[in-house]
Amino acid sequence: MMQRPVDALTFDELTRHSVYVAEALRHWPGAVDEQAPAVPERPDSEAMAADPLAALRRFRQLATVALLWRELGGEIDLPKFGAKLSALASDCLNLALARAEASITERHGQLLDADGAPIRLSIIGLGKLGGEELNFNSDIDVVFVYRGEGRSTGPRRLDAGAWCSQVARELIRLMDTLSPSGRVWAMDARLRPFGDAGPLAWSVSAMETYFLGEGRTWERYAWLKARCVAGDLSTGQALLEQLQPFIYRRYLDYGIFASLRELHHRIDRSGRQEKRRHDIKRGPGGIRELEFLIQSLQLLRGGRDRQLRVSGFLPALEAAAGAGLINAAEADEIAGDYGFLRILENRLQAVTGRQTQQLPDHAEPRAALARLMAADGWDSLATEIDSVRERVQQRFQRQFAEPDEQAETSPWPPEGNLQARLAESGFEAPAEAADLLTRLDERIGRRPLSAEGRRRLERLLPRLLAEAGQHQPPDTGFADLIALVEAIARRSAYLALLSERPRTLERLVRVFRLSHRVAGWIIASPQLLDDLLDPVHGFDLPEAPRTDPSDPETSLDALSRWRHSGHLRTALAELDERMAVTDVGVRLSHIAETVVGRVLDLITGHRPDLAVIGYGNLGARSLHYESDLDLVFLHADEQPPLRTAQRLISHMQLPLPGGRMFTIDTRLRPNGQAGLLVSRMEQFADYQRRKAWTWEHQALIRARWVAGDDELKRPFEQLRRDLLCQPREPDRVARDLASMRRKQRSERKEDPVKRLLTDIQFIAEKAVLCLSHRHPALSEQTGVVEQLEHLARIDSEFAADAPVLGQYFAELSARRHNQWLYRQPDPPAPEAIDSRLARIWQQHFPD
Repeated sequence: MMQRPVDALTFDELTRHSVYVAEALRHWPGAVDEQAPAVPERPDSEAMAADPLAALRRFRQLATVALLWRELGGEIDLPKFGAKLSALASDCLNLALARAEASITERHGQLLDADGAPIRLSIIGLGKLGGEELNFNSDIDVVFVYRGEGRSTGPRRLDAGAWCSQVARELIRLMDTLSPSGRVWAMDARLRPFGDAGPLAWSVSAMETYFLGEGRTWERYAWLKARCVAGDLSTGQALLEQLQPFIYRRYLDYGIFASLRELHHRIDRSGRQEKRRHDIKRGPGGIRELEFLIQSLQLLRGGRDRQLRVSGFLPALEAAAGAGLINAAEADEIAGDYGFLRILENRLQAVTGRQTQQLPDHAEPRAALARLMAADGWDSLATEIDSVRERVQQRFQRQFAEPDEQAETSPWPPEGNLQARLAESGFEAPAEAADLLTRLDERIGRRPLSAEGRRRLERLLPRLLAEAGQHQPPDTGFADLIALVEAIARRSAYLALLSERPRTLERLVRVFRLSHRVAGWIIASPQLLDDLLDPVHGFDLPEAPRTDPSDPETSLDALSRWRHSGHLRTALAELDERMAVTDVGVRLSHIAETVVGRVLDLITGHRPDLAVIGYGNLGARSLHYESDLDLVFLHADEQPPLRTAQRLISHMQLPLPGGRMFTIDTRLRPNGQAGLLVSRMEQFADYQRRKAWTWEHQALIRARWVAGDDELKRPFEQLRRDLLCQPREPDRVARDLASMRRKQRSERKEDPVKRLLTDIQFIAEKAVLCLSHRHPALSEQTGVVEQLEHLARIDSEFAADAPVLGQYFAELSARRHNQWLYRQPDPPAPEAIDSRLARIWQQHFPD
């Protein structure tokens, strides 16, 4: 991957083309086997004690020459080269740290905490060192931290901060001092809090306090690639874990759009300077623009998608592609352009022997660079460089294009009579709309709102009115839009999103006009805006979050967000007529059984001790948006896992921030509410064979294993098949089911569409109970449409009615969803369907 080997390159030729290699050979004559340059052994303690500056410089330079030779020859690719060079830097840092600690200990004694345990520095690598992608001759960005408080043991005692700062200064001297044999690595510690004005070494607690209270947006970028690279690794890693909420916000962080754009302007302005024009890192179409593209995705979405929390450009690019944020073809192109520019940067620094990204002006270094880039001369290489940089620049400009400024000049609050202006915009009830806006302004005025939040709100409202005015009448859904604005007024990140992304606002207004249900979901849980307006995933379901038994609260919260996100995406697909009603039922059922399985894993640690059987709409894979889950619990052991079932029900019904995940109904278990919550498989089978009512066997038609102990899956399926395929007396089945249907109609309120759907279901399920003994394949159908299609093929009585019933069921299901989902639904079912169904019902359930 990302290799650009140079054919027929000799070591002598490399020495002529590379200032760095020539200087290393001059500093350490006879130390390199020119036939097979090898990485030298790490300097031992004696060499470090005798002359640490020379030992470190020899080790670093000779190792770098060997790595360069292997990379030019195609033995290692770009990612491995960066990783090995970063590992070399860590080795040098650890060697220098040990020497620095020894030096400070000689003067001030060992640093110990209150328990007598030694305290060591942790060295956090940022930038390319943190991402394990060091350049050939780049500097290294580091931050020094230490744990706890303590004092040194010597006669000139120091507290922890002073002792660690002295160690850090000594380490920098060993690494960064320019001696006759060069330096080890140029070091930059200015990315610590307050830069040069702050302490050189920070305690972990002080670092956490700083980032919680004073961390700035640019520091989130700086710490994206943070990695503990030397010293006390456990302390450094613990700090990075604590800083995750600062770097990665919990929800999609739309509030950074403005800072992203400002940084874009700064990069663009810098790139336009003449001195930056030939800079392949900071100039237009350079490495920084590519890195910024991917880092912005990490910052925007890393709070919700943990796979994006990786160090290094290529792992982050791979994660973004895996999350669907970038398509595969684009990811391959980005990786190719990045690989080319990084290889170019490394070989440019090998040629010049300096830390530079500036393309050479003179013929000799140009020719040398072209040779090391395996190009046919400078002109060919320059053409390739221009092509790559133009492609990168175009992608960068597309990503950070300016928002549409069309509504920018409209002031808020508007001048003149608000009601009159709303009437001019087409509002049918301008007085009500004006009152909504006035009361919104009054309520928000009483809240503590930041200056930036106020600016974003004043920028959004004119845009919202303008977009609502594009639809007639603008009143439709307007009250819900205002309710949403009030709900997000203190979440200025969402205000920024809606004000800066016209297409996002357009989508929001359209959806709110179509569906009061979707509007209500989003008003209650504004984080759903992330999914409503997600241009990448569209209607597809993201992968369900994995649960962590050590952190049940976070796991349930993430799972709840995924469930609500899935319902919203499904509703959007239905509103856009991209998903049929039958597919909606299948999708919602998949969401439900995934949630059940994940919650069960959370409780049992992936070792479930019960099987969860889904009945009703879940079992038939035809869930509705507001369906309960009908569940029955089975187990195989002597002792019933009652606690597991109780916790599952409790977790599923917890009042989480976005609402409960599902309501659970267990009344279909043997003996109903009077029966055991968890039944042993043998007891369940005995009950179904000897005691179950006809309606309980009817319920089995739409029952299936959905989660838990999969060793009970086959026994349950076999029992279900045996029970449904046993012979029955048709008249008794008809009487029992008709009696059950009368009871349902008297005990619960059914709208006309729901009533007709249930009638069709009973007709189909009566046939399943009566005919499965002659046609066992019929018992395998859990859905009404599939049952009717099968009946049309196997039974003459249904040959004429089954297609009609199937058509009616599909049409009525669509109407039910339409009436529930849409603000302005279709009219009720035609009377023709009602009368035809009444005649068919009478044929199968005569009075």
